[in-house]
Amino acid sequence: MYLSGLFGFRALFAWNSPGLFVATLVVTPVMQVLFFVTLGAAFDYQNASFFVIGNAVQVAAAAGISGMVSVIADERQIGTLSSIIGSPSSSTTVFIGRTLPGVVLGFLVSALTAVLGFSLTGSPIPPDHLLLFALVLAVAAFSCTALGLFLSALGLLYRDIYQIAGAAYLLLLIVSGANFLRQDLPGWVQLLGGVLPQAHAIDAARSLAVGVGAGSAWASTLLEFVVGVGWLLLALVGMKVLESLARKRATLDLY
Repeated sequence: MYLSGLFGFRALFAWNSPGLFVATLVVTPVMQVLFFVTLGAAFDYQNASFFVIGNAVQVAAAAGISGMVSVIADERQIGTLSSIIGSPSSSTTVFIGRTLPGVVLGFLVSALTAVLGFSLTGSPIPPDHLLLFALVLAVAAFSCTALGLFLSALGLLYRDIYQIAGAAYLLLLIVSGANFLRQDLPGWVQLLGGVLPQAHAIDAARSLAVGVGAGSAWASTLLEFVVGVGWLLLALVGMKVLESLARKRATLDLY
């Protein structure tokens, strides 16, 4: 399953230029961190570590969501979506296999952003918590990719899926608490953030930074994993339901 996902990633992977790829997945996340660090300092709100950690976790959505929504969109563009849907093998299995590259790339983007952010601001994670911090980033990347797969399923019916992906990225930037204390947000926003990826992972990472203890971080990480599994299950159900609707509406090859 994941081998087919790797081959699919290699087949569909494309860039206008290597520089643009680096700018999208390296420069842009780091600039996002620096922007909010500077903004927080200007308003005397929290410290640099607060923004570095929040945004380092949040930028996993750049690969997890934007990358995953292109799975169906790109297959449709090159004319292979109907072949995948109509093949004897499970199309759901094929698309699940595509999640592994998204998780790996999302983790690498988050990890690199964290390293560069901590280097520039001088606010590192305690060394004895680095492995758990890496696990938090990996789980956050998984949950973002699961949400991306769910949004990708919408591409079976709608052509403008990239607009939905962009809106989802900005929504996570707000409701996850990446740049605000979650308790400062309205109650319904806190509830929304709790059922979407990243909020619990950010809580876990910040608890490691302030030395609250590994127990709290493990609990939040587990919650993040549960959220990711929930979105993965919704994605699987959505794939089946929307695939059936796409057949009836003849929108599989609509690009």
